Amino acid sequence: MKVGIVGNGMIVPIAIEAMQRGGIAVTALWCRNEAKGKPIVEKYQIQNQYTDYQAFLNDDSFDTVYIGLTNTLHYQYAKDAILAGKHVIVEKPFTVTLAEAKELQELAIKHECMLFEAILSRYSKNYEHLKDELVKIGKIKLVQANFSKYSSRYDEFRKGIITPTFDKAHGGGSLMDLNVYNIHFVVGLFGLPKKVQYYPNLAENGVDTSGILIMEYPDFQAVCTAAKDSTSDPFVIIQAEDGTIVYPERPGYVRYGERYDRLTNLTEEIDIVVEEDPMKNEFLYIQEIIDTKNTEQMNAWLEKSTMTVAVLEQALQSILQG
Repeated sequence: MKVGIVGNGMIVPIAIEAMQRGGIAVTALWCRNEAKGKPIVEKYQIQNQYTDYQAFLNDDSFDTVYIGLTNTLHYQYAKDAILAGKHVIVEKPFTVTLAEAKELQELAIKHECMLFEAILSRYSKNYEHLKDELVKIGKIKLVQANFSKYSSRYDEFRKGIITPTFDKAHGGGSLMDLNVYNIHFVVGLFGLPKKVQYYPNLAENGVDTSGILIMEYPDFQAVCTAAKDSTSDPFVIIQAEDGTIVYPERPGYVRYGERYDRLTNLTEEIDIVVEEDPMKNEFLYIQEIIDTKNTEQMNAWLEKSTMTVAVLEQALQSILQG
């Protein structure tokens, strides 16, 4: 896998460094503003820089496009890349509408391209192992997940400076930026809920700076909390009739956990493999799926991405419906 990067946002240098730590070549960068892209190209010794997207897609030095743009741009840039015959990695959230998500999946299949969403928990071996732990605690009753972090852009926002992360028109807000991690974690384990209701704290411009999402399943409730206007310790708690599982970290990471057994009244550490570099592992796992042409695994992941977008869409609709 050789990668061409799209964008110059905060996530882009982090992603490039993770790829390079994994030995993945980054050969090109597209950025609308040449001056903003130049420092990235120079720092990471990227050989080709573009401001024209079609010229970028015509570059055969890479086979995979990584898209780290504003949320509302994910769909179109991913679509154009697929039509150009490139594999695509899209930063979370996958898209902002369900129709967009479904179309991208169909296009990837039609054009025999691989398509992925960059969301850390999905590529964690420990997250996969969690499904085995669930059977040990009995019937699930409650799931709680919290990812709240005071945004580095929130001080500007409080002064009236609107950046894309706090702009509805760009798909910004707490739901799309942080709660998406919680939703992915829950949907990846339990599938689609039967009902979604979102209770946001809305700023004057209508963007959600924090909020609580309730997902109703046939036998239990899941509560996902996220905030960009305040901070608290992150966690995931899964409560069941015969035990409880606790992960005292943000849902993107699964690096430590405990399981309480009600029947024995004992608490044990969950057997977890040390994953020191989750983002590097994410890209290496994606590279493996591309190299082995494992479309079955890709499609299984895309189904989870589509489910997550469905929940996001329903959450936003629930605000309008009151």
